[in-house]
Amino acid sequence: MNLDSGAGLLHRLTSYEPGREWDVPVDDPRVRHDLVPNDPATLPPPVKAFPGTSDRIALPRELDDPGVSATAVLAGVPAPARPLDAGQLGRVLFLGAGVVRTAERAGRRILFRAAGSAGARFPLELYASTRGVAGIPDGVHWYDPEQHALVTVGPAATGTATTLIITGVPWRTGWRYAERGWRHLYWDAGTVLAQLSAAADSAGLAPRLRSLFPDTTVSTLVGADGVHEYPLALLTFGDGEPAIGPGGPTVPGELPKVELPLCTAAQRAGDRDELGKPWPRGSELPGPPPSDSLDEVIRRRGSQRRMDRSRTLPRTALEWPMAAALRGVRVPHWVAVHGVDDVAPGLYRWPDLTRPLHAGDLRDELLRIALDQGLAGDAAYVAIAATALSGLDDRGYREAQLEAGLVEGRLHLAAYALGAGASGMTFLDSELPALLGESTDLATLIFTCVGVPQYASRAGGAPGAPVAVRPVMPRLGRP
Repeated sequence: MNLDSGAGLLHRLTSYEPGREWDVPVDDPRVRHDLVPNDPATLPPPVKAFPGTSDRIALPRELDDPGVSATAVLAGVPAPARPLDAGQLGRVLFLGAGVVRTAERAGRRILFRAAGSAGARFPLELYASTRGVAGIPDGVHWYDPEQHALVTVGPAATGTATTLIITGVPWRTGWRYAERGWRHLYWDAGTVLAQLSAAADSAGLAPRLRSLFPDTTVSTLVGADGVHEYPLALLTFGDGEPAIGPGGPTVPGELPKVELPLCTAAQRAGDRDELGKPWPRGSELPGPPPSDSLDEVIRRRGSQRRMDRSRTLPRTALEWPMAAALRGVRVPHWVAVHGVDDVAPGLYRWPDLTRPLHAGDLRDELLRIALDQGLAGDAAYVAIAATALSGLDDRGYREAQLEAGLVEGRLHLAAYALGAGASGMTFLDSELPALLGESTDLATLIFTCVGVPQYASRAGGAPGAPVAVRPVMPRLGRP
């Protein structure tokens, strides 16, 4: 990967290092210095706007829970196939991206989604290009996560299989994290895909994930301009040809016109014209532990803000979630163990938990590397995704971030299914190669902290009826 252009340049210029605060941009003219992070005056709206668009399809608000356990789904156990109709499509969309909780902060309303998001920015949009869905006309539809409805934005696409399109809005996450927020687009897309795929799998809908697709074609399909919004991934139901060929003009919708040129360049450097094969699904895991249904676990899931460092997790709460989260995944992972029964504290290269790379208590070191965010030291263990930059091109860098986000999303579900809690985490990039015993060519992708919750998240509400919550503030620094 070329560190002087495209995604490589973005990675280099957005990497955190000691001596510079995370919200202070690097001294380089290619990053914007005129934007104030977290400025209320420039806060982007939480969803895309389609003013004057009246073709709205209300989705059924009573969700038909197939009753399949979350652990069985994550283990890859096949579930009986259900018809793909308006109700089942709506269920999948809601369990991936629906608004389940709301909160008030500094006079503004926050819409918390079913899947987690870095800094609660929720920088994604979700579209459904439908073919043969009972109760839904063929067409391209934007999912309204608050009203649980579809807004038709374009005519039916060519292709045979109903396809979900995830797009990213860089300014929505850049508002807090500047150009580094481009990485968060793919992390968040991975967490959403973990839940969309699991919801579809639990209904036997055979989801197929693709990260290689013709970017310009898909952008045209959903009305994304490639600057303020661009496509990140496709999820198709079944093995048919994805319905992504534009059938006519699309209503583009409205977004704030704030560009982060470094992000635009990184995205365009990875654009391609071909449609790739679906991602591998991985082998089924035998004997998954019992758990509540996937729907119940997703509604219960929340990004844990505080964990109890005085309590440990059983070894099975490390081994099984990691095995399930990494099914079919190629990105290497390490595990920093703080408090897991029958596993000595230290740093391990997954899946070997017998020979630590570094033995002993690493809580303070992980806390330092994670910018003093308390969860990194309070968790029972921290999963670390990282890969060599030399093995990536601009498109491969996107896919590595997406894959790491998918693992994070699965770890969330697996942890909550087994009674633990989880949350994603950022870090000082410059400090990880030495800790992991790797060369400076290593790109760390994301941390996922798993531990014993210090409080119970209030279960999320039903479609169109989110529950009101009071956000818990994370702990910073040593206890």
